[in-house]
Amino acid sequence: MKRRLSIAFRLVISVVLLVLLFREHGFISEIVPRLGALLQNWPWVLAGLAASVMGLVFCALRWFVILRGYAPQMPLWVMVRTEITAAFFNISSVGVIGGDAYKIMSISRRLPGQAAQVGVSLMLDHVAGFIAVGLLFFGCFAAIWPRWAALGHDAQLLLGGFSGFMGISLAGMILSWITFKPKVLAWGKRTFPRLLGNAFFEKLSEKLITTHDVILALWRRALVSVVVSIGVYASLFFTFYCALRAVGADAPLLDVMTTMPIVDAMASLPISISGLGVRERTFEALLSSFAGVPEAACVSAAFIGWLFSVFWGLVGGVLFLKGGREIKS
Repeated sequence: MKRRLSIAFRLVISVVLLVLLFREHGFISEIVPRLGALLQNWPWVLAGLAASVMGLVFCALRWFVILRGYAPQMPLWVMVRTEITAAFFNISSVGVIGGDAYKIMSISRRLPGQAAQVGVSLMLDHVAGFIAVGLLFFGCFAAIWPRWAALGHDAQLLLGGFSGFMGISLAGMILSWITFKPKVLAWGKRTFPRLLGNAFFEKLSEKLITTHDVILALWRRALVSVVVSIGVYASLFFTFYCALRAVGADAPLLDVMTTMPIVDAMASLPISISGLGVRERTFEALLSSFAGVPEAACVSAAFIGWLFSVFWGLVGGVLFLKGGREIKS
């Protein structure tokens, strides 16, 4: 019941945000002509679709690099198919949990007895992606820093807040890695026996030690996956640049690449369905301030960029119906 209410609430939020955005920017007079420009700018539509699927391929390659440490027999084409099929569950469920659940179940059936390693490798895959987003964002942020004073108040606020969030999160990841160490956990149990010596912490510490061992065994592959992640997010963020060009607008590629990590983070918040409304508003606030892009064009481009991923999600749904459920071990 609570889940249904949560989904219904997010659906209402998405509809309300989109209606307000479309009304604010004139759906008939501004948005529809931008969407109509897709036919005229079809090469950019094709480029956006190609960039979107390349992001999925790179994403599969990133997990493939990590997982090969435990499953050297796993073929890359299986990972790519699984990633595209998981895209269907990402757009048909709330957030990315559905897609991750499908990926774990699909690959675990091919690797009997290694479900824990599959789950930890996927977690490590996400960690590598987060580090890559941080590197990409701070690199782009440094490139636009000379223009800081010329940016609008909203852009400065979002950039400053996201920089702080990324810095604290990366520091927290380092601290978590230290606390995962078996020696640190053992010291904690000796020092605080009443607090950390109970059965719950015993089970938790076992999982943390397993996670630590997997990360320690795969750290070299994790570093390679960080490099691959640059390709993941460069492709996915370039999708929105293509969407911007497809609706007849333009902006420096650097501005779009700086904007997208913030847009992606805001869209991933459990506020609306698939980030609808939140994505468009954040993209509009940042890119109109960065590059003076018309607000209606920003809203239209963010919506079209999302539709590019929806297209491949629907392709993944077809793959699932045609054989994704029949997973051979």
